[in-house]
Amino acid sequence: MPPFNPFVNDFNKLRNFSRIVYLYGCYSREDAENFNIAKRTFDDELRRMRIFLGEEKYLIDEKDGKRKLPCIVEDFFKDVENPLVNIYFSKTSTALQTTLFFMTLQVLNAEHDKKASAGQILDKISQVLDRDVADADLESSLKRILKQMQQLGIIKYLKDEKVYLLCSQAKEVFKDFSIDEIKNIYISVLFFINSHVPSVPGWYLKESLEKYLLELGEKEFIENASSMFWFTYVPHHYILEEELVWKFLEAASNNKKLKVWYWLRKKNKKTEFVCLPVRIVYDVKLGRWYFLVAKEEEVLALPAWRVEKIEILQESFNPKQILPLANLIEKCFFVSVPKRKKGFEKITIRFKNPSNSSYNFVLARVKRELKNARINKVDEETFEVEYDLSNIKEFKGWLRSFGERALVLGTTEASRKLREEMINEWKEILKNYGDIS
Repeated sequence: MPPFNPFVNDFNKLRNFSRIVYLYGCYSREDAENFNIAKRTFDDELRRMRIFLGEEKYLIDEKDGKRKLPCIVEDFFKDVENPLVNIYFSKTSTALQTTLFFMTLQVLNAEHDKKASAGQILDKISQVLDRDVADADLESSLKRILKQMQQLGIIKYLKDEKVYLLCSQAKEVFKDFSIDEIKNIYISVLFFINSHVPSVPGWYLKESLEKYLLELGEKEFIENASSMFWFTYVPHHYILEEELVWKFLEAASNNKKLKVWYWLRKKNKKTEFVCLPVRIVYDVKLGRWYFLVAKEEEVLALPAWRVEKIEILQESFNPKQILPLANLIEKCFFVSVPKRKKGFEKITIRFKNPSNSSYNFVLARVKRELKNARINKVDEETFEVEYDLSNIKEFKGWLRSFGERALVLGTTEASRKLREEMINEWKEILKNYGDIS
């Protein structure tokens, strides 16, 4: 049997598996087929998760008879870590890529002037590698690594000499800061990586700061700082999609078109298409990303967890093309843009204020969360809202959170449909809780 390879060749596979274990949890090996996952794949991906997360700290097995149910355990009162960040860090390379990366550094470091051509680097690496890698594969892999190292600023290519040069790197980024200033930076980073997204660069910075402080003998400070903040109910799974988020942001910043590989849930198949990046929306409560893209003058809302891959194309676009679409999105409740035939649908809602409250939190919340709403005061305890709705389905959860304080009025088709669906869903909820009245 060949040895287990912990390197991640297909990060999408590990990302999907991690999402299932983290969000839903407690699925055994026998349950894998429900998610179209082979049992062998289940074993391999779970083994990788144990390596990256650390079995004793985060990943444990619950027992249900003979079945083992893997789940991730977190203690928000003892640790500010996002355990899934190590899943993200694992995506970077294969065994060969990692080997070529470090051997290239060694070859350039061994040269007196820190320079070498691609052929010289390839010759020296070939001398020490096993011959189980074909020369063509090794050469193409090295070219990709050299290109990546150029993009990262680790090396640069001198066209006149046709050689690669090792760039000088700052060894001590924090050398001009005092210890107290570094501690303050570290505490700030601890806060923002748990309260601001995207946050992967913050996690990299945190790791660097910790190593630097440990070299200064500040182990006790690091241990005490980790218990300084309590973050309850912080969604951590958003970090699994940050690779896609950063590519989307890069394309949007440079006005580049995108090619997207997307999973169509209703048709149960994958599709790919070219589009323009318009906006990213982050659902703070549920920790979900949505990509809003323009395709053939229509706006599509793509949940990030159904996006398998994003490729930035060389073709540019004029940002003025998406300006009308961005204005349209501003009028929408969340991410769903109305279809052209229907357009926005008018609804009317009556809200009741708590009579014994000095602060009108219902009115304040409606003004804050319902953009472009027309509010009319009825009396001291009641106000009515007229609103142009883009999508009934995604609006119902928000409206339901007001409970008995919200009542759908109006005679429009959208108002009648919303009122009927809300009543039926409340009845279903009551039925589930044993109400028989």
